[in-house]
This record gives sequence, structure tokens and C-alpha cells, in this order.
Amino acid sequence: MATLDIQFCEQPMRSWYDDYLPELCHNAAVTVMADESCYNRHDARRLIQTKSCDSINIKLAKSGGIAEAIRIHDLAQEAGIPCMIGGMLESRFALTANLHFAWAHPNIQFYDLDTCLLGHLADPVTGGASYNQFLLECEDAQGIGADIDDEFLRKCDHLQI
Repeated sequence: MATLDIQFCEQPMRSWYDDYLPELCHNAAVTVMADESCYNRHDARRLIQTKSCDSINIKLAKSGGIAEAIRIHDLAQEAGIPCMIGGMLESRFALTANLHFAWAHPNIQFYDLDTCLLGHLADPVTGGASYNQFLLECEDAQGIGADIDDEFLRKCDHLQI
């Protein structure tokens, strides 16, 4: 596979087989990127200490938010392991947060921020990140520069308890 110039293989096996990752990573002809094997800083520490991956995919939704994502990033950066920012079919609101996270963290070397291009039925976001062809742009604005459209919220089902 080395002759195919593959940049990396993301999560090459089910996470319940993580005990096989060190051997796979050692013998693989391509770079191994952990994704579902890394939900939090404890997973990142374990993956790094056992030499189970060459890079880590950080997803804000998967890690529980920005604070834990920062901890994963910092552990990986200290170990010299590059990271990717990814998404999980979130709206442009989360995409905007992901983009800001990537801009603020130098060890984010790969980007997988295409989830908003995958057929959402509605875009409930005002402001925030936008696509210019396949390039992401974001205006300089307060906070992350995105908000939820009030008109969209009015149309949503409401449950009062």
C-alpha cells in the first residue's frame, strides 16, 4: 500500500480491538490515525503510551466539548503526534466551533469539516463558518460568530414540562 501514497488510515479497526493497535501501527505501511479509539484524554494517554497510533482525530462532540478536546490536543502535541479536527454531522454552529478550535491549536494538521455538506434538511444557523467552494471561511465576529436563527426555533416542536 505504500506505493499508493495514502496519507493515513483513520480508525483501521473496531475500537474493541484496540489491544491490536500497537502491533498494527508498528507494522503498517501507512500512518494510523485513531478516531473512535480516542474519546477523552485518558484514551489519548493510553494510545500515546502504547504507541497505538501515529495521529489522532479530535471531534468536539465525541470528546464532550472544547475543554476535553484541548486536553487531547495538548497530550498529542507534547508527544509529537499530529491531530485532525473532525465532525459528526453537526450543524454549522458546531462546524464554526470546530473551525475556531483548529485555528487556535497548532497541532491540528488535518481537517475533516465537511459534515454540513452532507445533506442537512435545514440550516438553523446565522453567521458562522461558510463554504467558498471547498474552503471554509469565517468572518471576524464576537464569540464564534454564529447563532441559531430565531425563526428556525419558532418552527421547532416545543415540550413544556
